[in-house]
Amino acid sequence: MLLTGATMGLLIGGGAYASTVDEATFCGWLFNATKLVNPFFSFMDPEVAHRLAVSAAARGWVPIEKRPDPSILELEVWGRRFSNPIGLAAGFDKNAEAVEGLLGLGFGFVEVGSVTPAPQEGNPKPRIFRLPEEGAIINRCGFNSEGIVVVAKRLGAQHGKRKLETSSTTSSAGDEVVNGGKAGPGILGVNLGKNKTSEDATADYVQGVHTLSQYADYLVHVQFICSFEVSCAYSLRFRN
Repeated sequence: MLLTGATMGLLIGGGAYASTVDEATFCGWLFNATKLVNPFFSFMDPEVAHRLAVSAAARGWVPIEKRPDPSILELEVWGRRFSNPIGLAAGFDKNAEAVEGLLGLGFGFVEVGSVTPAPQEGNPKPRIFRLPEEGAIINRCGFNSEGIVVVAKRLGAQHGKRKLETSSTTSSAGDEVVNGGKAGPGILGVNLGKNKTSEDATADYVQGVHTLSQYADYLVHVQFICSFEVSCAYSLRFRN
């Protein structure tokens, strides 16, 4: 009973104290608290840990950055205003499941994909390998994708929701300038890939541009050239 009472007292006292601090400070606490959880992911299979992280972001189970970026970090590229130059590259949210949650973490932009026209499984598992000493991973997923139709539906729904939220925020904030792209704060990029079995790579990329450009602030075309088991990648950025 004593332990229960002490625990309840700590929870009530902690909650009361947390309610008195400003939102930015509380946000900082949440981000620091995630450091306690991160070590548990190292005991999981790398792809399972990745899947859980994407699912958590998709459901809003991640901290939201409420602290504004310093104005010195702002920049404008191709008519798009970035609140900061740090972004999340393609390969994490391959199927555009967690755009809102990931932008909420404080990234200046999030790039989804690679997205292929038709669904494909990618390489056989295991295909993600940790390098603990280097603090890195090897990714050999092989363009696993749910396909352009699924991704377009998700981006369409998110696009409409973000525009609605931005419209209401802008109307209440007056003429205040908001950093962001087509749908609101945060820049969204889409990384386009081709199917492994495709006989016309150009047609695959054209399909990606026609289908997804309406939702993206920028598009990326990636071509992988493999020779002697060495993969070289290049990307071309297209202004939308």
